[in-house]
Amino acid sequence: MRVQFDLGDIQVTSIESSSGIFISQSNIMNGWRSQIKLNSGLGEVGNQNKLENFISIVSDDDNVDTPMVNNSMWIENNIKTSDSDININFNEIKVDLLDTNSTISIGESTQSGWASQIKGNLGNGQFIGDNVLADSLNVIKDDDIIDAPVQQRLINFSPTTEIG
Repeated sequence: MRVQFDLGDIQVTSIESSSGIFISQSNIMNGWRSQIKLNSGLGEVGNQNKLENFISIVSDDDNVDTPMVNNSMWIENNIKTSDSDININFNEIKVDLLDTNSTISIGESTQSGWASQIKGNLGNGQFIGDNVLADSLNVIKDDDIIDAPVQQRLINFSPTTEIG
């Protein structure tokens, strides 16, 4: 059987936190995990803004801040794909931001056990585009006893599977 996909252009603003674009007859993603804690004094500011004379305060005092457990699963690649005739065509892939544990994968792949843990404090937040920030004060207070401990647990699994 012959199958053809014509996709043209692929345009993406942002790929973040254990995600991606996967183009192939066979992609196997297992055990992906993302944990995020983000404090922001201002938040996200879009394009063409002017911010003046403000105070931003982030106060995040904890005894134990953001404990995370990573239970990722690693699956070994013992996959047998069929000999189908599948063509995937595109002109271009344009991605403005590829961030934290993210991918663009073209062709057959097995990607297991991807994990990311993020803890962040932003006084201003995130600015996107052309913005003006003037005469401002940002204060971050993060007096933790234990800050973002991560416990890793890796589970190994080795299947034999046929796809197609």
